[in-house]
Amino acid sequence: MIFIILWTTIFAFLTVYLGKSPRVRSWLKVIIRAPKLWRFTIGIVAGFSAIAIAFWLIPKTEVQSTDERLLFEDYAATAIMKLDSLKALQVDTNCNLMHPEPELAYVLPLILEAYDSIVTKPTLPVVMRIDDTLELAMNGYKQFKNRGIRLNKLLQKKLGNRYSTRITSDGQNHTLHVTYTGDPWDTEQLTALPVMEAAHKNHLDPALLMSLIRHVSNFNFDFRGQKDSRGILSLTEGDGIEQIFRGAERLGKMLQVGISQENAVASFYPFHGITTNPENWSKSPLTKSWVDQVLSDVDFYHQNGLNHFVK
Repeated sequence: MIFIILWTTIFAFLTVYLGKSPRVRSWLKVIIRAPKLWRFTIGIVAGFSAIAIAFWLIPKTEVQSTDERLLFEDYAATAIMKLDSLKALQVDTNCNLMHPEPELAYVLPLILEAYDSIVTKPTLPVVMRIDDTLELAMNGYKQFKNRGIRLNKLLQKKLGNRYSTRITSDGQNHTLHVTYTGDPWDTEQLTALPVMEAAHKNHLDPALLMSLIRHVSNFNFDFRGQKDSRGILSLTEGDGIEQIFRGAERLGKMLQVGISQENAVASFYPFHGITTNPENWSKSPLTKSWVDQVLSDVDFYHQNGLNHFVK
């Protein structure tokens, strides 16, 4: 507002000052009496006005951004159904898997492991609910008090203080209630489980795959590389989490045929110039530095629980 007032004042002053000059007044008379100049001026104003109106009337294209939370909810639902198909648990027919909370779905294997270690001859747990609360039914036991206490203690140890657990009983029907009370996991944390699955499937070190994703897109599913490459691994095919599995397959095949780890990693560099040959990556200081950073961060992910897959 101050800027507008300032320039308005300046233009008003110049108009008054120059308007008093006889030479300026004579120029204005010549300009007013020149029809070609007026037609040219009107044409310019009309052209700019038409462009402005066109931009105003044409609807703006909205940039579509990926709902990353929805991606991981879908992945969590798939992971739960895989556990069901493996007979590790059973999903109740009334259980709604539209929006399972990933922070709960991801720890299901830990919960099942704790249940199996505490309860002798465990029955097949049934997932009754998994949205903002996980309800896992464990039925068939007349007495569950002592086992319930031990199970709660073990779960608190395994899951940490960001998870709240309790068990309710009604005769032989016992239900474990688990809620997540911490901050929502960020994309890097949520990416860890599909990375582990993709690495296991392709005999890869998950820490290497995780570090590669970090340095390609920094866990951005809307990342745009050069030409047609896009996504979390800047590939030309695959969408969302699918790219993790496609990238793992590509990386695994290269390592299995004897391509060095450095050359395999360099092939994922998302900023190769149009005239730059990827095989000559070691001659580029930027690419070489990028490859070194990817490999140096592998130890970081090892230290944070992403251990090497053992064949």
